[in-house]
Amino acid sequence: MKKTYLFCVSLLLAFFLCPIRAAEAPVTRSDFLLLLWEDRGAVPYDITAHPFTDLSGRDAEAQAAAWAWANGLANGVGGDLFAPDRPLTREECAAFLRRYDAFLGRDIFLPLGPSLCNDYEDISPWAQDDLYWACITGRMDWLENRLAPLSPVTRKEAEEYFTALSH
Repeated sequence: MKKTYLFCVSLLLAFFLCPIRAAEAPVTRSDFLLLLWEDRGAVPYDITAHPFTDLSGRDAEAQAAAWAWANGLANGVGGDLFAPDRPLTREECAAFLRRYDAFLGRDIFLPLGPSLCNDYEDISPWAQDDLYWACITGRMDWLENRLAPLSPVTRKEAEEYFTALSH
């Protein structure tokens, strides 16, 4: 009984004294959009100039969404929602990255077909070949030789992908 008690106490202490590092936490859809918007100088936008109903009271995120919407970089998740707090998936991140590269005038041509991938069938139809493009061009890393479209993007990965945009 005493060993069990000490074990539980040590687990609780470890939990509270060593929280999950922020770099390993998933980045949200709005966090990534904010990174892109800030890279372009965080140009002020009308916080209502987007169709998303779930951004009210979130001024910075609403401005970023308005900027992204106006420039064709961001779409919602359906039903006039953006899902700002939902963890960003790899396929969503790839779509943002490819649209952002196109916005910056960079080449987004993909010479090879995405059907060459081992898990292409797992990618959502709206994501097209964005994730394959991101991995082939080096914008994103493969995960154990797979595209892993629904895996969440960590804050550290998002910052690495974003930093790669600047080069």
